[in-house]
Amino acid sequence: MINQMVVTFVLGILIIPAIVINGEFSDTHDAKIDLLLKKLNKPAVKSIKSPYGGIIDCVHMKNHPIYDHPLFKNHTIQMKPSGDHDKWNNDTLNIDDESIVTQLWTINGKCPQNTIPIRRTTREDILRAESIESYGKKYPNNIPLRKPANSTNEIHEYATLRVNGIFRGAEAVINVWKPYVQMPREFSLAQMWLVAGPPSNLNTIEFGWQVYPGRYGDDNARFFVYWTADGYRSGCYNLDCPGFVPVNQAYVLGEPIGHVSTLGGQQYEIPTTIWKANIIQNSFRI
Repeated sequence: MINQMVVTFVLGILIIPAIVINGEFSDTHDAKIDLLLKKLNKPAVKSIKSPYGGIIDCVHMKNHPIYDHPLFKNHTIQMKPSGDHDKWNNDTLNIDDESIVTQLWTINGKCPQNTIPIRRTTREDILRAESIESYGKKYPNNIPLRKPANSTNEIHEYATLRVNGIFRGAEAVINVWKPYVQMPREFSLAQMWLVAGPPSNLNTIEFGWQVYPGRYGDDNARFFVYWTADGYRSGCYNLDCPGFVPVNQAYVLGEPIGHVSTLGGQQYEIPTTIWKANIIQNSFRI
């Protein structure tokens, strides 16, 4: 990523049509699905049943999905922050520990040392996508590009707070809700959104929560990450392709969030930090 960035905090609700096709696949398609599942689901040291029905695989760091990326073949993953990030913590965000969100899969067990918890991808997950090739990617109508003021096809509504400047990272506290989503093809989210570059070759890292039945098959609020380095021509959700380095053992991308805020009641929040690491040029950590 280049240093000139726009830090964008998405404060509103996104309700965006997408195309989800549940069709029958031929034997060739079945074979392609099997190959994709084998690629995405790394060997597990331990597997934990989620209360929501999924499986959390504890994958050894030597099998971390980032090693599928050619630039990381000989890289040693840094488990702890370094440099300026040492002084970033929840105290600076003024957040109560009791309001920090949790995930319920840890009730049934925890991952051993030197492993990372990863939500196991299922055949049903892939079949909910428009195609095998598009699994894990954003649909064209989901990409947040500006439209002319006189456009009559407004399908992407969002509110943002934008800050221009040179940054090495950002922090935010994201309040967690579970908005009603009317159709499986729609989704709603709140996220921190780091952006760099022109629209035609946009670099972004997005992190937050989303309610997206068309991707996950239910209306639970879930953690997610999305990244792209070339204007959404490549990139993906979560760990569906290698692009960033999650090392946290308490949270699983794509897994439901245990508790959400209620109107006039308990509030739950995600303390979020994204910063540029020193170990590899242009790499970011979440």
